[in-house]
Amino acid sequence: MGIFKKLFGSKDNEEPKKEIQNKQSSKSYDDIAWMTDLRRENLDICFNAGFKPTTSLPTELGRHLRPSIEIAKRLHAIKALVLWVMVPEENLPQEQILSFIENNNLEDFMTAEEKSILTVSRDDEQARNAIGWKFENAWPLAWYFGYKQPEITGEMMSGDQMQDILSNYTCKLDGSIEEWLKDKETVSEEDLMQKEDLFYCLHNAVRSGQLGRDTVPAGFDPMGNGGVIHERRHSLTYMVSKDTSWEETDLST
Repeated sequence: MGIFKKLFGSKDNEEPKKEIQNKQSSKSYDDIAWMTDLRRENLDICFNAGFKPTTSLPTELGRHLRPSIEIAKRLHAIKALVLWVMVPEENLPQEQILSFIENNNLEDFMTAEEKSILTVSRDDEQARNAIGWKFENAWPLAWYFGYKQPEITGEMMSGDQMQDILSNYTCKLDGSIEEWLKDKETVSEEDLMQKEDLFYCLHNAVRSGQLGRDTVPAGFDPMGNGGVIHERRHSLTYMVSKDTSWEETDLST
């Protein structure tokens, strides 16, 4: 059994995933003249899954795809942070992680708060409890390089999913990310823009749900499940926010 499965569990042991209640859209947005086909399709997905984003969200948001190497380095920065707090020193000496970070200039793709994680004990309980949100950031980034599509249910990733990403969709710790990237196929820009727009709409419904409005599916926790949508949306919007840092990524809804 892998270290992540031990610490976070496997989906094999989880309760069955909550079914999102389907609610058909009123299709009231079909007659909005400025509505794009992409937005109509994403609103259909949202409403059919029980989410109710506002139909007046802007469609021209100035999104621009950032270089693949930057997306890869953000993914690997998360990998380094996860390994730091999730894998004991006796299983993975800190020198290997720190050398990987230095050799690939990954500190340039970490926030100040994330860099501080590298100064805490490898078994720091607070850091370990908080690292699960990085799992959610990692999923869309890994999807760009071949992992399965991020889900919209709001269910958190399991440990075995994260272990799969780190083992099979990232560079080895003794490798170069630039070399790893050379033979990688990536998601098309069109598909990435569609997915980012979908999570933008979902995030709007989540934010409204957090304010007490009836905009999320039955059984969906606006804070817990909504936090998952927020973190996945953060990565997707970062990927199409060229020349913008992680912490400055615009997550307005």
